[in-house]
Amino acid sequence: MPRKIPILVVLLFPSLLWAGSSDKKATAVRTPRPIRIDGILNETEWQSVGPISDFTQRDPLEGEPGTQKTEVRILYDDDALYVGWKLYDTEPSKIVARLARRDDEVESDWVSIRLDSYHDHQTAFEFTLNAAGVRTDIIQYNDGEAEDASWDVVWEAETVILPDGWSAEMRIPFKMLRFSEASKQEWGMQLIRYISRIREEQQWALIRKSESGWVSKFGNLTGLENLSRPGNVELLPYAAGGNRFVPKSRTYPNGTDFTSHVGLDAKIKPTSGLTIDATFNPDFGQVEADPAVLNLTTFETFYPEKRPFFIEGSQIIRFTTFGGDFGPGLFYSRRIGHTINVQEPEGGYIEHEPRYATILGAAKISGKTADGLSIGILEAVTSEESATLVDSLGNKSEPVVDPLTNYSLVRLRKDLFENSNAGLILTSVNRKKGLPAFTGGLDWNLKFMKSEYRVEGFLAGSHIDRRGQKLDGSAGKISFNKDGGAHWRGAASFDFTSKKYNINDIGFFRSPNDYGYVAEVLYRDDEVTDWKRIYNLSARYHLRRNFDGIEMFNSYEASAYLMFPNYWEVELEGGFDDGRFDPFETRGNGLLAKAKGRNVRFSVESDRRQVVVADLGIGVGDDTRRMNQLDFGLEVEVKAASNISLEFSAEHTRVNRRLSWVDNIVEPTISPKPITVLADRTTSEWDFTSRGSFIFTRDLSLQLYLQLFLAKGKYENTVRMLSPDRFEGFTYPTPDFTDLSFNSNIVLRWEYLPGSTLFLVWSQSRAGEGGSYRTSLGKDVDNLFSLPMTNALLLKISYWLSY
Repeated sequence: MPRKIPILVVLLFPSLLWAGSSDKKATAVRTPRPIRIDGILNETEWQSVGPISDFTQRDPLEGEPGTQKTEVRILYDDDALYVGWKLYDTEPSKIVARLARRDDEVESDWVSIRLDSYHDHQTAFEFTLNAAGVRTDIIQYNDGEAEDASWDVVWEAETVILPDGWSAEMRIPFKMLRFSEASKQEWGMQLIRYISRIREEQQWALIRKSESGWVSKFGNLTGLENLSRPGNVELLPYAAGGNRFVPKSRTYPNGTDFTSHVGLDAKIKPTSGLTIDATFNPDFGQVEADPAVLNLTTFETFYPEKRPFFIEGSQIIRFTTFGGDFGPGLFYSRRIGHTINVQEPEGGYIEHEPRYATILGAAKISGKTADGLSIGILEAVTSEESATLVDSLGNKSEPVVDPLTNYSLVRLRKDLFENSNAGLILTSVNRKKGLPAFTGGLDWNLKFMKSEYRVEGFLAGSHIDRRGQKLDGSAGKISFNKDGGAHWRGAASFDFTSKKYNINDIGFFRSPNDYGYVAEVLYRDDEVTDWKRIYNLSARYHLRRNFDGIEMFNSYEASAYLMFPNYWEVELEGGFDDGRFDPFETRGNGLLAKAKGRNVRFSVESDRRQVVVADLGIGVGDDTRRMNQLDFGLEVEVKAASNISLEFSAEHTRVNRRLSWVDNIVEPTISPKPITVLADRTTSEWDFTSRGSFIFTRDLSLQLYLQLFLAKGKYENTVRMLSPDRFEGFTYPTPDFTDLSFNSNIVLRWEYLPGSTLFLVWSQSRAGEGGSYRTSLGKDVDNLFSLPMTNALLLKISYWLSY
């Protein structure tokens, strides 16, 4: 019998962990004088450096030379890196140059340089420019597995359409990057060109679709010497004022609510690898409202972060546990400055209520040391918030509705070998007159065999004190993945959460007390033939139980994806769940036996190069208790002009006769124990959303957003639960319900100077109830627009200073 090699030895053997970067090399040449950024490569300095021209197709014909010639030259001086592009095109009239708001990656011709200036084979700074001169800057991290599109820095770029193609110039200040203090630099680099009309992507360092890894496969940029230290100070003071026009009430007797703010964002770079961000009295008034949803479960709805201070640099402080709809894990930044809901006193009213916890100040340190240690430290303080309540007798009170609170976080992550990392996180939340809550965790992402195989996971713990009861919990996950290979890929994982695991003071998690196994396998074929460009076949199995031995999920899923030669895409998905019990539906009053359920969904999307792009999806499902459901969604994008884009979507979901919780009641004449009342619930939801972008110039844009959301439901066949799978008819009042909502805003954004912006925002919202389940869709819309409305007008101006 052969000796077994311990897996730990394999994981820690550096030669197996090495990612295997490209052997491509390019040299930057120092220029004695700055380059004028006008999009035309007419300076003599551009001719002093040989062009980079050996580009290879990744799509559509992987490994073949590009159909159109591409040349890139790279210069630098004391302050910046200059990138000159000459993009030859035999049909220049077909170059797609669409105007868009910054960071909006619309379908067009574009070029991109990705710089691994840390040279850690994991992090890249992306600078992308389309043929109309629209800039996009993004941080890619975890070897390209994730990215932060909110990263915005000040850099220059211009483009020019020429008789034989187009050209572009970029100026990227060194102070916007992070790199070591060495006198001689070697960076990772990738150069990409995309030609929209034929969907051709050219790469300088070709990374094949069968390979895993991204940044670790970059080529190398040499020749950079004696670069200026990038440390600097950036200040972004702002002033904002706005007025909400609300229905007159005892809370708002004049029907208005005027607010004004002044604040400051500061960015300090004490070293080339670390950045200190601070914000004082931040304002987030221009942020688009969260979409309305119908949530009839016991779980909190997850909404992504949209505030710039908390998004920027999040790739360092992020500690993901289960991901997806389960949120970001141990740090959910929306806990800081959360919304506040004040309960109106019976017979009285609210004279004053805070809308959210005011952030007095927040600061974070983020960056990376020369030896590969990523550091993230965050501190934030929100003020004590009080409401003014008037009771039915006219007596006033000012209860504290949110205490003075301090949020703290420390995140460390160390690069291992060439392309792996491991880290830790510690958090605390301290509230005035309350006991602190703590969480901590370890995570790892280990890659080997040239990144084709990966072992990742985490182990986390929580400690809270609620009314003198100490609750300590833990959670963890380990996953074994095959990420590369010509055809076969897959993963197998195990995870758990203990009964007392609770991270929601600063993190996001839905429910503890379970463990589960997941296995996935994928077969892909991306060889272009006369009938397809790519297809995938996948299967997934999920088994989940809680620590009381209750089986909750036993599901099987399969999917098939196909892209045709004309770039239309279709996907078919199906699933079956044979789980036995639901411990949540009764709201803590025992188990409910689950019905066996099944579902299937089909979707099709048209070629995204066309003027009109459509995406249609239809799904159906049922279970063994007579439940059935239908959902469909249609999204249409209309490129009305090179600077105008309109998007429309309509989604409808109908669920018939789903056995659902109504109430838990105490009825001593029937049972000494609480009785769970259930009924067949039928719900109907409509979601209409529209967006529009009108781009006047690259720096001046108008964006529109509106959502009309209608949801209603009814209950029939009320029963009381005798046991998990036995029910008895029971009379109980179950009125219909309706939720009507309308949100809209118009945002005028003007970047009047580099880094300095002006926002003018108008928004309108309506929300409430009206009608019954049997009300027609048209009547629901009429009822919605008869509800009282709130209008808001906001003006915000910021000014960027750099020293």
